[in-house]
Amino acid sequence: MSNLSLKIEKSIATLYFDSQEEKVNKLSFDVLHELDLILDEIIKNRDIDILIIKSLKDKIFIAGADINEIKAFKTEDEVYNALMKGDAILNKLENLKIPTIAYINGACMGGGLELALACKYRIATNSNNTKFAFPEIKLGFFPGLGGTQRAPKLIGLINSMDLILTGKNIDANKAYKIGLIDDYFDEGQEEYKIYEFIEKIKNNSKKRVLKKSIFERFKLTRNIIFKKAYKNLQKKVNKDFIAPYKALKVLKDTYDKHFQDGLKVEASAFAQLSVTKESKYLIELFFLSEKIKKDYEKTSNEISTSLVIGNGVMGKGIIWLLSKYLKQTRIKLRNLDKAQNIIGDVAKLYDYFLKSRKMTQAQVDLKLSSLSYTQNFDGLKNIDLAIEAIVENKEQKEELFKKLESCMKDDAIIASNTSSISIEELSKNLQRKENFMGIHFFNPVNKMPLVEIIPNSKTSKKSINTVKQSLIKMGKMPIVVGDCAGFLVNRILLPYLNEAAFILEEGSNITTIDKVLKDFGMPMGPFTLADNVGIDIGYHVSKILNESYGQRMPISNVLIKIYEQKLFGKKSKKGFYDYTNDNTIENKSIYNYTNDIRVVTDEEIQNRCIFIMINEASRCLEENIISDADILDFAMIAGTGFPAYKGGLLKYANFIGIKKIVHELKRFEYLYDKRFEVSKLLLQLEEKNLDFKTGESLWKH
Repeated sequence: MSNLSLKIEKSIATLYFDSQEEKVNKLSFDVLHELDLILDEIIKNRDIDILIIKSLKDKIFIAGADINEIKAFKTEDEVYNALMKGDAILNKLENLKIPTIAYINGACMGGGLELALACKYRIATNSNNTKFAFPEIKLGFFPGLGGTQRAPKLIGLINSMDLILTGKNIDANKAYKIGLIDDYFDEGQEEYKIYEFIEKIKNNSKKRVLKKSIFERFKLTRNIIFKKAYKNLQKKVNKDFIAPYKALKVLKDTYDKHFQDGLKVEASAFAQLSVTKESKYLIELFFLSEKIKKDYEKTSNEISTSLVIGNGVMGKGIIWLLSKYLKQTRIKLRNLDKAQNIIGDVAKLYDYFLKSRKMTQAQVDLKLSSLSYTQNFDGLKNIDLAIEAIVENKEQKEELFKKLESCMKDDAIIASNTSSISIEELSKNLQRKENFMGIHFFNPVNKMPLVEIIPNSKTSKKSINTVKQSLIKMGKMPIVVGDCAGFLVNRILLPYLNEAAFILEEGSNITTIDKVLKDFGMPMGPFTLADNVGIDIGYHVSKILNESYGQRMPISNVLIKIYEQKLFGKKSKKGFYDYTNDNTIENKSIYNYTNDIRVVTDEEIQNRCIFIMINEASRCLEENIISDADILDFAMIAGTGFPAYKGGLLKYANFIGIKKIVHELKRFEYLYDKRFEVSKLLLQLEEKNLDFKTGESLWKH
């Protein structure tokens, strides 16, 4: 056996998980087969009184199933048969006549949690690495080895739905409160605490309290729980993404069923989902995310000290991020009187960590104490990284970079958080161009994972690698993109926002356009997004793109008018919507700048807004702003919230068909103007009957 080992000492058997060729333990089918053989051995050995299951991996109990195995399945029957075999093995574990204890010191995820549920008891350490989750929903399916059947019986419907339908992580304290584990203790007390727990079992003094709500005992109130859960899903999850809805249906349909019958329903529904294109897309996205997280060479020359210049919304977000992960962050201010307000706003970004108990107040205070501020350009010789987040003004930025270069050490990295100004242009007066780049965060910095790294023509690989390493350690997902107006994400997104405004001008309305694109799967409609980001920011970026791309990216008249009226969105209480009262409503004054030319259908709203993005994305490949279509898809998902279950913008284009997209773009160009002019790459793909998966040779040279 290469993954499991059994040690028996004084009638106590300890089963160790240690996958030999993996960094983490996975519940692969090979591992399940080994488990089956060991369980047979345990059943035959009458000298064993108790079984303890442990991991020999650091910080990991069992990370879940082997996703590569799920990815490889082609048919529902294959999946169903494999799951039923797995169920039989976990049932064998559950039906052992002796007490079974899962000792969890590290991540206990997916199939690993399902295995733990098949044990009679679960105990854990309160280490920061000890986390419990059913993350399968993020891959387009749900727990498939009894999780939907065992969890409700142990922790009740409401707690089970909270875990299964969201994929969220919980710590040992929360797991204990909901009854998922029977005890937890400090790391390092393992030997004593396990012995103490065994003694309680032997003395029958360890009684498990099932955490079921009284409301789920009765069919009437149980149905109310399911209806409320369904309504909550509708608010948060697009109906096109069927996995959470299917999981809820399984929980509902199997609640009163015999356990074995429930397992069959679970396996059948899981099998249906696991072979869908949505699941395949999400699995590919998972592997791509893992690849991005490892896309750097480890170096000891890490960034530990930083400087931030600019303290608007973006600046404060960057200050918060750097304070959380670096030893020291210095803030350059024009006016020292603003210092306390800025630090107060940064402190508010830690509120989530305090409320969720991911950090203590003492830990937050320690992070905030690493912040210092200065009005001058002194004390900067020990700074490793300076990030500028001031207004989008080329001359002001260039003057600032020149000053920074004269005050900082020779190998210090200087970066701009500009969202649209050319990095090459900003670097032209610098002496040490190799240390300069764009590091473009997305708002809000504390929530958006994507970061665009934009080198100039002289930026060194060493500087890029150093920044990548630090950003990945900060939990960000950095991608390197070419230098152009708007870079990658904003260049593709702004035409989408502008097209929504053009449609509005023609006679549609704000709510309809937002609803159509939200129903498509975007996290919010384009006008809600514009109001959240700030219409002033959107206008300035649109202006820069218009100057760079001309007729292809005109600014809609309605955007110009509301900018001139200083309707900047949420920050000014009015934008496309009116936020002056508790109920957000359309800002009717916007219709003073629109016409009743024609009725635009829902299909046309969707196609004009999405296809114009596909067209611009194809130009980004064509111009080598990015060369990997999968990374472009990832960027649009992580940077704009494009629905992950659709695979990303270009996979969606492949699904719709290049011929249809080209045909529609030509029609829109005829009806409207040059902003729909079809890219050369799309025309080539259509001519050669290729798409963004099969036509890579057309843009990769």
